[in-house]
Amino acid sequence: MIKRLCLALLLFPLVLIAQPWKSKPFSVSLFNNATLLPPASLTAVFNQPIHPGIAFSYEFGWRETIKSPMFRNVNTYALGGSKVYTGKWFQNIGVSWFYHRYVNHAVLLTTQAGYRRYIKKFSAEVSLHAGYMHAFLLNERAVRQQNGSWKSEKGFGKPQFVAGAGVGVGYDAGYHYNIRRIFINYDFRLQMPFVKSYVTLLPNGVLSVGLQFTLFKNVSDQNKPSQERLECPKS
Repeated sequence: MIKRLCLALLLFPLVLIAQPWKSKPFSVSLFNNATLLPPASLTAVFNQPIHPGIAFSYEFGWRETIKSPMFRNVNTYALGGSKVYTGKWFQNIGVSWFYHRYVNHAVLLTTQAGYRRYIKKFSAEVSLHAGYMHAFLLNERAVRQQNGSWKSEKGFGKPQFVAGAGVGVGYDAGYHYNIRRIFINYDFRLQMPFVKSYVTLLPNGVLSVGLQFTLFKNVSDQNKPSQERLECPKS
């Protein structure tokens, strides 16, 4: 499992090279991870010790939904009218880390896919995600040796999988070709296997606040036809 994680991390730069990454959005966020079911995990940031984390991600797909707002069933963009982006089917890959007080700290490699709806400069989204988590224990544990004795050690950590779903809202203070989107996301995920004989699936609620941005402007998107009002087509 560790070898697979290292291989995935080595392949991550290749994903950036294979994509027109200069105009694709990156994001950075701070989050709180609570091992509680919703809605308790959603409000945990206000009433329990914070279990802080930080996440970085790169969004590389898949396509945007476009409509021509002036006339139904008429492609006004092709005729020189305005082009309006109504939403985006997206996928990202991300690396994150969090610290759970008294228990462990963990590194995660995840991918997230979903749909984001644009409402002028505001947005709302839903998503599914899955990934690999490696937890490093903060306390020693007793490990049974081959000769039958027990030894206390921390070890190299524990590999686990995570899967779940999320919702989010955002506001883009920039432009479509130069994103500066502030977002608040809530993700619910299951950590597995946690303890086979006790709790196989451990619920986690992740409340995050962050910024999504592009490093460079998408020049091709700025060269779209001018947004001039067209005459109503004759029947």
